[in-house]
Amino acid sequence: MKKDVQPAKMSYFFGPGWRDLWLFIKKFWGYNQEDIKRRAEKVETGKGIMSLSGASRLLSCFALILFGTFFFVLIAATVSALLGVAFLVVYVLIFLVWGIDRLLLISKGIFVACPDCKSKYLIPVYLCPGCGARHTVLTPGKYGVFKRTCNCGHKIPSHFVTNRGKLAAECPKCSFALSGTGNKPLCIPVIGGRSSGKTAYITAFSYDFIEKAAPRNGIMIEHYSEGTKQFYETDITNDYMGGTTRMTKTETDVRQASSRAFSFEMHSKKLSPARLVQIYDVAGESFIENTENEAQLQYTYCHGIVFMLDPLSIPTVRNYMDDSISEVDKASVGTLDVDLVLDAFMNKLREITGQSSKAVFNVPIAVVISKSDIRTLDRFIGDEMISEYMTGQGWGMEAFAVAEDRLCRQFLIDNGLASLVSNIDMKFKYNRYFKCSAIGHTREAGRYNPRGVLEPMEWLFQTADSGMKSVWHEHQFGSVMRGDR
Repeated sequence: MKKDVQPAKMSYFFGPGWRDLWLFIKKFWGYNQEDIKRRAEKVETGKGIMSLSGASRLLSCFALILFGTFFFVLIAATVSALLGVAFLVVYVLIFLVWGIDRLLLISKGIFVACPDCKSKYLIPVYLCPGCGARHTVLTPGKYGVFKRTCNCGHKIPSHFVTNRGKLAAECPKCSFALSGTGNKPLCIPVIGGRSSGKTAYITAFSYDFIEKAAPRNGIMIEHYSEGTKQFYETDITNDYMGGTTRMTKTETDVRQASSRAFSFEMHSKKLSPARLVQIYDVAGESFIENTENEAQLQYTYCHGIVFMLDPLSIPTVRNYMDDSISEVDKASVGTLDVDLVLDAFMNKLREITGQSSKAVFNVPIAVVISKSDIRTLDRFIGDEMISEYMTGQGWGMEAFAVAEDRLCRQFLIDNGLASLVSNIDMKFKYNRYFKCSAIGHTREAGRYNPRGVLEPMEWLFQTADSGMKSVWHEHQFGSVMRGDR
């Protein structure tokens, strides 16, 4: 079976139309042949060709052969030319409609990113709502322009403007069930070493955004699937309410994806199309050791990156720890060198994208210093220190994010991570530093009380997608300053 053969009825202008033209020509030629045969029989049954009537019939037979065939060719050619021109016009129109479909997808930034195998494509496999048949190329073409008729008789949309994206779909590579294929994705990987706070951050952001930020900004949330809805209502909500966090599983079954995506849709009157948020989490061990079961292709098309940095993984900072830090917090300190984490990520990024070591990436990166509720950090990047800095500069509260960025950079530089700050500046055109506390207190000491978890994502969303500025704009970010440390 040819690759583009679909379980649908072909348009009249592709298969049936040409067959009808052939049948017309064949029948017209048959009529001409029958007339010639009747004249020939009269010649044979007459008085012979030597008689006047016989000679007359023979001449009429030759005339019919000559002129009949001439008129047949003339009429058949005329009809074929007229229908050919008409069909050509239809083909051009279909091509234009197909081009508009593609142009709409590309101009609106719409594509499909499989949460499982991480493959990216414009058109997934769509399923017929009537019979479940798999339509692998549901685009304007020989099976229909704006709609096509499945073999079961069900009419299904085949164009962006006819809401093709509302159909159930599958990944053409791994057959993973997809949703929101007509939405514009916002893919955000959250990276970091083991125990850097990635999962806690995703939990805190997801809950606070869905339950608080979205409603107060007129954004309606729709879960990606029943599976993600259940994951949100059980794992994320239970962790948030209980002040706990799950260690991201290092997947040993090679048939399962190492990187998991939590996805949800954002709908608003100000957003067209809707947005599909996909937040990726991968175990720190798999990330550093490069042992993921699947290629992390999300780095080739992601819209932003959250780089989680555990400040207690920095040796000089650990020296400042005092008795106020609980044993639970001490047990959850990340032990991986932060520079090693960045190097592993940059190597993976270059490997997957094919970029050289000198390439500068346009994807924005938010470097988030986690666990900022630990009092040890107050003397470096606490809110009082930020306020004092702003007062000294004569800034108002609208510059809080700028001061936060500046102090976080200086904190890392002063504690032996100047090379990390420099490398991020050189490799990422858009970068900004934040501090946050995902849980807000010692783990397992009550429900989450997050601080600073929304700001990094809000900045990433606005930087990667200008349309998000009209929907979510709770904080002012200003321009970062990288000189005069």
